[in-house]
Amino acid sequence: MTIYILAKITHIISAIFFIGVVSFRTFIMPVLKSKYDKQTYMDIDELTGMKARSIIKINNIFLIISGLYLFSLHLETINILLHIKATIGLLLALSFYVVPIIMQKLKHIKWFSQFFHYLFFSLMMTVAVLSQIMFQ
Repeated sequence: MTIYILAKITHIISAIFFIGVVSFRTFIMPVLKSKYDKQTYMDIDELTGMKARSIIKINNIFLIISGLYLFSLHLETINILLHIKATIGLLLALSFYVVPIIMQKLKHIKWFSQFFHYLFFSLMMTVAVLSQIMFQ
């Protein structure tokens, strides 16, 4: 197995994990919030959030390293979609590390968390689509 294939597999798997966690936070947690009392929901949110963050902290290191390696193989390519995908993807992966600070500072704005998660998920889907069309 070549390093290129290993990097692609690592990148795809780590992207799937990252998208899965954001999907859970965006679409499943709001359903749980409406089904449980506030304290139970907060306990679930804290427990799942801590576990997800501990996994994705490591996952995103692999995502970033494999993504930068794959991008480095195409530096001479003048493909605007590749550059857009790489920029958005890197910003999403890196922003994961500062999102808790942002959320804490803006938690008084009731609509912000839900809006942010939908925006984040939409950008992830944009990156996924770009990854499939950028070399066509």
